[in-house]
Amino acid sequence: MAKYRQLADKIITLIKKAKAEFYSSKVKSKRKHDAAKWHRTISQLAGFEGDNLNNNLISDSTPDTAEILQNIFTKPWSKLPETIIPSLEDVASSLRQENPPTPSIGQVKTALKQLNSKKATGSDGIPAWVLKRYCEELAPIVHDIICASIKECEYPTAYKHALVIPVPKVNPPRDIENDFRQISILPQMAKVLEKLQLKLNLPSSRINDNQHAFTSKRSTVSALTNISQNWFNVTDNTHSAKNGVHALFIDFRKAFDLVDHGILLRKLAEMNVTKAFWLWARSFLEDRRQQVKLAGTLSSVKPCPAGVPQGSVMSPALFNIHINDIENSIPDGLSINICKYADDCTQDEVVSQGSSSHMQEALEAVQEWSNRNKITINSKKTKDMWICFNTAIPAPEPL
Repeated sequence: MAKYRQLADKIITLIKKAKAEFYSSKVKSKRKHDAAKWHRTISQLAGFEGDNLNNNLISDSTPDTAEILQNIFTKPWSKLPETIIPSLEDVASSLRQENPPTPSIGQVKTALKQLNSKKATGSDGIPAWVLKRYCEELAPIVHDIICASIKECEYPTAYKHALVIPVPKVNPPRDIENDFRQISILPQMAKVLEKLQLKLNLPSSRINDNQHAFTSKRSTVSALTNISQNWFNVTDNTHSAKNGVHALFIDFRKAFDLVDHGILLRKLAEMNVTKAFWLWARSFLEDRRQQVKLAGTLSSVKPCPAGVPQGSVMSPALFNIHINDIENSIPDGLSINICKYADDCTQDEVVSQGSSSHMQEALEAVQEWSNRNKITINSKKTKDMWICFNTAIPAPEPL
């Protein structure tokens, strides 16, 4: 582990150095000769030009634009297949019958202190800086609210209202239907509640080691190291064996937004969580609603019948549970390695000289898993790649 940590730190240092050199090369020649162009380049690199969501896309009628974005964000839910929310009786045998653990006032106070005072204020109108600055005085009150929510297995209705901010995926955005991601601005009190609930109940969850997002001591660096080191080892021509790697990069369409609540709740029960936490999580998912906030203007309010809100503390953990069993869909006879980072799934297979790739069979298995879990593979963004430095091994047929 010490060696891994040393190599990971080295990779992080090299990435920072490469970024610094890239930014420097972009602006160095312009600073003395063209001050205006230098300033524009700095703004582009920092992403400042995207703050106004591209004036070409935003009309003079902001209320209309907010409503258009609301319709775009909620459109995928209009054709959802019917979902069946399991009752407590349906999953009771998988749940632990224990009293729900509650946090101490000290834990609540610590959570309030750790709030980022620069974060946006949610629909309850309570800014993070107030909770943070007056944590000593507010901790007992917040503690009572959180304990009541946990013991009654009810997520507060007021915390289910999300203000959605459209964030550009590309800079500048050009297509209002495809170039914006919805980020939910939720009450800061909700984040404190969810953070403490996860801390008290997360040990009950069992996330597979190949998930590198939203998990302790894992990151994009650990994911890249895991993948690239394996590829390097098997394609190293100094080895006696001659191997290639067939890699598949799977992209799911709107994965967070289309999580089926019924399927997710059944999977959560299979994690052997407590009865109280399962009921609380069901309440967290039920009757959520959102409205788009754009330039101080609000759209109409619409329900959220599926998905987990991007911006919530609970959502990443719930999504990891939802996608945790994807590797179980791969037939046992196939030697497919899977590495996940949130909804990005990379599969690879070592193909030795004289053998053939089974990646098509693995892809079909994942497609069947997707159908069962009501998730759609994005065929335009899903790609495969052949990695080999030996011409004696022919490349497999494209998938």
